[in-house]
Amino acid sequence: MEERSSGDDRIRCAASPWLGDRPPHLPCRRGELPAAVLFPGDPARVDRFATLLEDFRIVGQNREFRVGVGRWQGVELGVCSTGIGGPSTEIALVEAAELGCRFALRVGGTGALDSMIPLGSLLVVEEALRGGGAASWYALQEHRARPDAEMLAELVCSAQASGVAYRLATVASTDGYYAAQGRVFPRASGDASDILNVYRERGAAALDMEAESIFVIGERLGLRAGVLLAVHANRASDTWLEDFEPAQMAMLRIACTAMAAMAQKGA
Repeated sequence: MEERSSGDDRIRCAASPWLGDRPPHLPCRRGELPAAVLFPGDPARVDRFATLLEDFRIVGQNREFRVGVGRWQGVELGVCSTGIGGPSTEIALVEAAELGCRFALRVGGTGALDSMIPLGSLLVVEEALRGGGAASWYALQEHRARPDAEMLAELVCSAQASGVAYRLATVASTDGYYAAQGRVFPRASGDASDILNVYRERGAAALDMEAESIFVIGERLGLRAGVLLAVHANRASDTWLEDFEPAQMAMLRIACTAMAAMAQKGA
């Protein structure tokens, strides 16, 4: 039987299916991903960074994972899409950490549960309610899902300086988009929106699908993690933001500023 050596780039093992310095999912290799990485969900949103970052280039795409690299205020930043939900976010975080990521910031959309939260505003997430499947493998449900304290402070500082409306918030990260978020689905019985009051009673001001994984898995991996979200919908007022480009771009500028500051401090 042929023995697999750590330096052999031709042989994979099932327990850690890397091919030399390439992970099985993220389309990059060691040395290509910076220490500071932003994690949007949608692969298409990776390309928005081309208008913000200097020398921006796409490294590659595989499945839902699209990776780009550029510079903000002289600091190299990576961008890696996660796809939707905890399982694919777990893959992105674990492989990014192995590739050298030290600072992880989710940038994405959210649906507010409070009618006083306006569409297009931003949420700096200070806690995510526990309950997701992927994160449960990295910490018990009793372990609170919170951001790195310094990352949180940098996000607040950057948001304040931008002048964009924002608030600190607790979110509920769900493992579903329809039943789990109180939306109508075929053959649904009863009032699907009842679950929204459960989230409100637990202290959630908004819903997303990845924040819990970013916090819990990121902490377990030794990453300094945070979450910044743009409000694309409001479930209390039943309103939807059709043109979310301005909110997204404002969010990305704030995120890049905060991440550059973290990377400079951590260098």
